[in-house]
Amino acid sequence: MKILQVSNRVPWPLNEGGTIGIYNYTRAFSELGHEVTLYCLDGIKHNTPVDEALEELGKYATVLIHPIDTDVVMEEALKHLLRNESYNVSRFYNSVFEQELRELLQNNTYDVVQLEGTFVGPYLPIIKTNHNGLVALRMHNVEYEIWERLAHNEKFFFKKIYLKKLAKQLKAYESDIIRQVDIVVTVTNDDAAKFKLLNPTGNYLTIPAGIDLREWQYSPSNSVDKWYHIGSMEWHANAEAVNWYLDDIHPLMLKGNNDYSFHLAGKGLNTEQFSNHRNIVLNDNVPRAFDFVKECDVCIVPLKSGSGIRLKILEAMAAGKLVVSTTIGAQGIDYIPRKHLLIADSPAEFRTIYDELKNGLIDYKAIISSARKLIENLYSTEVLATEQISNYSRIKK
Repeated sequence: MKILQVSNRVPWPLNEGGTIGIYNYTRAFSELGHEVTLYCLDGIKHNTPVDEALEELGKYATVLIHPIDTDVVMEEALKHLLRNESYNVSRFYNSVFEQELRELLQNNTYDVVQLEGTFVGPYLPIIKTNHNGLVALRMHNVEYEIWERLAHNEKFFFKKIYLKKLAKQLKAYESDIIRQVDIVVTVTNDDAAKFKLLNPTGNYLTIPAGIDLREWQYSPSNSVDKWYHIGSMEWHANAEAVNWYLDDIHPLMLKGNNDYSFHLAGKGLNTEQFSNHRNIVLNDNVPRAFDFVKECDVCIVPLKSGSGIRLKILEAMAAGKLVVSTTIGAQGIDYIPRKHLLIADSPAEFRTIYDELKNGLIDYKAIISSARKLIENLYSTEVLATEQISNYSRIKK
């Protein structure tokens, strides 16, 4: 099968969940014997090492990368607000990229074009005009839901109103694009259910984010003191989560306790912003996520917004790390509380879990063992990619 993936980001380096999610399936499709072309927009602000990306991604696909400036321009944001159009989306439109995509489709025949998320939606018309095969839309999140939750959590009145408006625009846009494709691929059943409310007659398939078990080797911890968070701070939901943790939870964890430490890593991390916190270790970027994770003990996911599935939870489970997450952070994962991970939705609950772990009231070794088995059975990339291709073949035009 010949597959064209169209993405609003370059899936390299592997330093955030969305990037990893795209990369894992590009590689899996290739290793399953399919011919893959990967056509990416590259936001200038990301400072992508393009030569390195071409070399790594070129092992699995024919790769095309087009730079684009996606920085927010206030004048344009105001114009879109007045026109009631989604500026979140239109920032990813580029006429040169569109023309190159048209030429690519006119000169090649693909069995499947897979769009990687909401923000490549502006290219759907050109794809449908120049492509006769299957058009799939892989939705890594329900974007409008993220912005609804951000609006709900926002305390400043005028910003809350603005975020609500952005969420409403995104909801209308996502409702439109899911009607234009042959199949919508979501990463959780919860996400699929939300899209079905927008378009009940659509064709939906749930394929979770996959884990490469060759990369994420089982390295179980023998302690519960080194808590960590890894994720891009350029994603608003992560920034919100980390700020909440450091403002309200981290100080509580430190009270009467000298063993606990918090290790923070991710793209876009402002080390100066958090340097005044006690018992914190900052890593603004890590070359290989697994090397960082295997040296820690407890993965925390204190998301208050978010949507989709958190790849960092699946990776932690695969690596033998205990996960403590909010309910929102763990959504979409087929887990049983206290069997595969622990849930905490308030600062007090985070601290209570730590005290119970230290006092031997929670068998964390049994939890991390069960979690690894869950990943092996349900979240292996190779198994999931095979299922996805099988479904594409079934409905291929």
